[in-house]
Amino acid sequence: MAKDKPKISLLLTGGGARAAYQVGVLKAIAEWYPRVHHSPFSIYCGTSAGAINAISIACYASCFRLGVKKLEWIWSQLHSRKVFNASSYGMTSYLAKQWFARLQADYHERPPFGLLNNRPLRQLLNQVNNYERLEKQILAGNLHGVSVTASSYKSGGSVSFFQGQKELTEWDQAKSKGRRTLITTEHLLASSAIPLIFPATRIGQTYYGDGSIHQLAPLRPSLRMGADKIFIIDLINQKVSERDHTKAPGLATLGGHLMDTIFSDTMTADLEHLSRTNTLIQALPEHEQQRLQLKNVDYIHLSPSQSFGLLAQKYYCHMPPMPRALMRLAGVSPSDDAAITSYILFEPDYIHALINMGYQDALEQDTILRNFLK
Repeated sequence: MAKDKPKISLLLTGGGARAAYQVGVLKAIAEWYPRVHHSPFSIYCGTSAGAINAISIACYASCFRLGVKKLEWIWSQLHSRKVFNASSYGMTSYLAKQWFARLQADYHERPPFGLLNNRPLRQLLNQVNNYERLEKQILAGNLHGVSVTASSYKSGGSVSFFQGQKELTEWDQAKSKGRRTLITTEHLLASSAIPLIFPATRIGQTYYGDGSIHQLAPLRPSLRMGADKIFIIDLINQKVSERDHTKAPGLATLGGHLMDTIFSDTMTADLEHLSRTNTLIQALPEHEQQRLQLKNVDYIHLSPSQSFGLLAQKYYCHMPPMPRALMRLAGVSPSDDAAITSYILFEPDYIHALINMGYQDALEQDTILRNFLK
């Protein structure tokens, strides 16, 4: 990688099954480059399902198209039973074990709670990810840094586990820490452990959950690793119609509202802060910028043009019977707000629709994205 070339960070946010949209965007971008071209990104930062995508393509930083092609293949082969145990026996026995464990005496260690058993996801990640390639890409200079953000249930703060060049240093800021480590499947499972849905993951002596929960500054890992530009592929759910505000919200509506809040609100605030900072830096003379070691950080914030809810309603019937029955018991149905469903609908037709949506959205922004990634 040329030393004078700007460091561009790829920032992938969380959103469960919605993260297939990010694959479509990256697929469109990969088509601009030759087959053996290195990645336009030298920094990868991910949270939740976005972390899984980030690590997968970071392993192929020296051959961007190959990395994206493999990522697309993984998602195209995905279905619910490869992410969580979706059989009637498997779900019933898992929930029964969770219930019995909480009837035991306090001195027995209780497993972390989750409605769905994500052991199949652990097996899948171990099969498809070659974590040794990350260090090889770093040593070869193809990769400056990569981070996976999780939420600590012990401290109540956000922890970004990162791996990268020697000059990268750890950080301790308000509700945010950066810790150097060798990234493994455990970090990805921790970052993607959506509260109540998937169980928390233990790393060392601490349990971690979805990285979006306490992530007050989503841009911080990219900035701390020296990004000159940040390309953000967000998974904000577009609202296409207003609800009847005179009708009391049900469990599905409340759950969807909370999920969307966890995964999207802090990004807007952090981008506003970055924009104000850039404006202040640009107002300073160039020699002052150099003396204070300040730089303008450009960014593009790409989000879906359509609602995930409409697609989730369309493909809701593709979900296996047992998870669908569990959601029915919780008050979630196709006629309700489908925001919750859109996070856990790991079914081929829904995933293909999301990939296609991301691909088309990237094509519509073709000129802007090409100029940004120069």
